[in-house]
Amino acid sequence: MTKKIEIPERILEDLYLIRDLSTYKIAEKFNCDPTVIQKRLKDYNIKLRKPKKKIIISKERLFDLYINKKFSTQKISKILEISSCTVYNRLIELNIPIRCKNIVKIDRKELKELYIEKNLSCSKIGKMFDCDKVTIFKKLKKFNLNKKNLSQANTKYSKKKFDGDNKLKAYMIGFRLGDLNVKAINENSTIFVKSSTTKEEQYNLIKEVYGKYGHFKFKFNNDVYGMYCNLDKSFSFLLPKKDDIESWILEKNCYFFAFLGGYADAEGNFGVYQNRARFRLGTYDKNILMQNKDRLNSLGIITRLNLEGKAVKGKNNQDFYRLSVNEKESLLRLIKFIRLYIKHKKRCEDMILVERNILERNKNKELNINL
Repeated sequence: MTKKIEIPERILEDLYLIRDLSTYKIAEKFNCDPTVIQKRLKDYNIKLRKPKKKIIISKERLFDLYINKKFSTQKISKILEISSCTVYNRLIELNIPIRCKNIVKIDRKELKELYIEKNLSCSKIGKMFDCDKVTIFKKLKKFNLNKKNLSQANTKYSKKKFDGDNKLKAYMIGFRLGDLNVKAINENSTIFVKSSTTKEEQYNLIKEVYGKYGHFKFKFNNDVYGMYCNLDKSFSFLLPKKDDIESWILEKNCYFFAFLGGYADAEGNFGVYQNRARFRLGTYDKNILMQNKDRLNSLGIITRLNLEGKAVKGKNNQDFYRLSVNEKESLLRLIKFIRLYIKHKKRCEDMILVERNILERNKNKELNINL
């Protein structure tokens, strides 16, 4: 069986609802069939924009592509921007003769040598025999050869044990809770980290922070970065996904602000709106935002937490909350605490703009930002 395509809800909403891309165009970005995108839209209760229309393909056009030019149904599907299943069904409907299947001649011994002993991927083996990886998957099943998991498939890549301090660990946990999908491949070794983003700065940050510890791989289809990284089992601290900040992180300010730095790099932003500086952090994790609010307020950083969006059936399944710091002295105090822990390039640049905005607007005023 092939691995389930994982597409974060916010990425799918951005592509489908905001950018108005078709399910076919989105499928191209994630290298999957449009029906997969339609299924994810249904899973997230995102309403389809238009009912499905009947695809009209002339017999002459299809005959030329399939018979004369000898294109595959997959290649025709890309040209016509429809699924390969639709192409095949139209060939049948229009009585266009279906070409004989390409029979892949490979025995169990040869397949075992290539796949198990030489550790070649199904895609590479498929290229050797002029077929796709699905055909090789089926051969593995037929010959009862166990499909490798991601850990086994990447044994040739070394994984480095976590060697950072608690501040780096807190940052990584904060960023993980905001933007990463993490799971254990098996109980003995690999921690699998995955994410998708349309922002180059976010891609660079994930590669810099997590990628240096293990095999980092990404695909860039149009404007979406899809990436994953295989990490050593010493990164098991990234596995928990709870709406809660761990107690040890709250023990010291340096751990807390390292966590907040990671969480803000994933979900927050500094900005100047109508010449007024702001820090905003919006997520569905109400408890984490409440813990941040309480801790910041205890340090003299005036923080507000508001319900920005109620759960709406067919769009968002959870309430959306936003934490904000708007008061100038609180912003300068926050920046002084968090400056060392912000790693996101744009967050750093925007944080400097916020600081300059406050200082420029208050040149002749004394600001009380003593810690």
